[in-house]
Amino acid sequence: MWALFAVPFVAFLIILASYYLQWETVLKKGTLRAKAMALFPPKLSYLAFLALSFIMGIASFGIRYYNYSDFIGAAKLTTLVVLLAPIAYIDLKSKKIPNILLLSGLFTRAVFYIIEFLKYNKTIADILLSDLKGLILGGGIFLIVALVAKNSIGMGDVKMFAVIGVFCGYSGTMTVIILSLFLCFAAAIIMLLLRRKNMKDSLPLAPFVFIGTFLAMILGG
Repeated sequence: MWALFAVPFVAFLIILASYYLQWETVLKKGTLRAKAMALFPPKLSYLAFLALSFIMGIASFGIRYYNYSDFIGAAKLTTLVVLLAPIAYIDLKSKKIPNILLLSGLFTRAVFYIIEFLKYNKTIADILLSDLKGLILGGGIFLIVALVAKNSIGMGDVKMFAVIGVFCGYSGTMTVIILSLFLCFAAAIIMLLLRRKNMKDSLPLAPFVFIGTFLAMILGG
């Protein structure tokens, strides 16, 4: 039953994500067919990335709904997972996190707040309080790290974790942080052992946050 909603919902989010990544090429095309081809360029690595993001989105929705029987919560957190996909892709390519994607995330979260207020008006205060704690936890910790340890973490990462905070609340954000940093640390160790990186090199954080957030959904965080 949930799949009847989840499949088109996640597909729509993936199309939006791909449009953002390919918008310059899409706008240059004249016909609708050409625009569609530009939206999904025949690059195996890119198509594999979209397919993986789609599967992760469906899995996030399904597991979240199975655990809590909550369409709104499942849709909200699935939106976050899919939102992190293009952020991870861009950060991996250029080590930048676009503000427009983070602002889109905040706007989407505001829409979900309205939906939650209409359905859970008696508990909306608890939701807001948890999200405020998540915002302070996610954005606050990494802001302190960015200010104290220069060149250790970018402001884009700080804002990304702030957005995660208002989506996941306090406990969910804590789970995402732990999993993301563990994955990043493990990857750094492997890179050092394989001599692919040295101690002065840095790794883009968003790809590990993307995977960490998905794992948090799978684990029910």
